[in-house]
Amino acid sequence: MKSILYIIIISLLIASCTSKENYIAEVYVNILIDLSLPEYSDLQVSGNSIFIEGGVEGIIIYHGVGDDYKAYDRNCSYEPSLTCSVIDSVNAGIAYCGCCTSAFLLGQDGAVANSPALLPLKEYYWTLSGGQMRIFN
Repeated sequence: MKSILYIIIISLLIASCTSKENYIAEVYVNILIDLSLPEYSDLQVSGNSIFIEGGVEGIIIYHGVGDDYKAYDRNCSYEPSLTCSVIDSVNAGIAYCGCCTSAFLLGQDGAVANSPALLPLKEYYWTLSGGQMRIFN
């Protein structure tokens, strides 16, 4: 009887696992940007963000308080394999997916603010040296 129960539990666990297509892809990121250039001037003000190329669907750079920045992939964590699953706007530190109703808090590690997404945005590492920001994984 116990063996049948174990087989049922294992079968349910295997069946409940989602496919690899439901995860944001791993891509190599190593970007160096000069924050003193005009195209990055919006980042001089805390609370602002910009989109740059890189990552899976592009990268969001968010300027938090002081010298705190965040770098996230623009690929929405809800069904990221869909071609429309991209963060297309940011307003007051909240990133919105144009494909679903998901919203993410950029100042709080990309945490979900509105479903259907359950996972936060994919975050990249960053360093700041002088006016040079390096974004990497």
